[in-house]
Amino acid sequence: MQTTADRIILRMQELKVQHKDIVAATGASKGTVTNWISGVNEPTGKRLITLASFLKTSPDWLLTGKNDEGSNGKITNAEVQIYDENDPVPEGFTAIDFYDEIYVSAGNGHLNIESPSANKFFVPTGLLYECNVDSYYAKVVKVRGDSMAPDLLDGQRISVDISAKKIFDGEIYAFQVGDDTKIKYLFNWNEQGPGGFKAVSRNEDKLRFPDEYYSPERIEAEGIHVIGQFWMKLDTRKIRR
Repeated sequence: MQTTADRIILRMQELKVQHKDIVAATGASKGTVTNWISGVNEPTGKRLITLASFLKTSPDWLLTGKNDEGSNGKITNAEVQIYDENDPVPEGFTAIDFYDEIYVSAGNGHLNIESPSANKFFVPTGLLYECNVDSYYAKVVKVRGDSMAPDLLDGQRISVDISAKKIFDGEIYAFQVGDDTKIKYLFNWNEQGPGGFKAVSRNEDKLRFPDEYYSPERIEAEGIHVIGQFWMKLDTRKIRR
């Protein structure tokens, strides 16, 4: 049976990366990386997230080998087209809702993305099938803040599937805490009862972005809920002049 070490080695071979590259990318010691590759122990927590991101896969796949409908497996950069009112949808594309004024990781109140938007993004239909995304529930919003940098950047457009609310360890989700809409890596956390979760930022600055723990009691009392699972980002750069 394939182990976590086997999957790490497989991705290293596929991406043509070496032991030293993982050390540099994760900040782990040479000995720690050697232990991961040899199967002495497994990566956990922040190092697991960083390693999965570097190997262009998901933490869940590294640990379990599962890459089913609950797991996107990698962060997807997609080529999209912006829709103008009454534009026909090009062949081979699907129009999904785009909310230009709605941000995640911002205290902007509850996301009002249940109703269709007049603004749309054109996304390749094949990409939706490949990523197991329901186009009706795929919503495009913007990121605010740098808690998920460098994976997700301030102002970047991303898409979440609001029909995908089940938490798979190490996937990225948008979720609501009072008036604060957040985007984080989520992990199941059951130390105070089943149904809790831990939220982890990608940013390495733990003083600014500490891990957050949500117990079942707090989730129920405060109406905390998962909005949807992240599956796509639009990767752009500002032109320097």
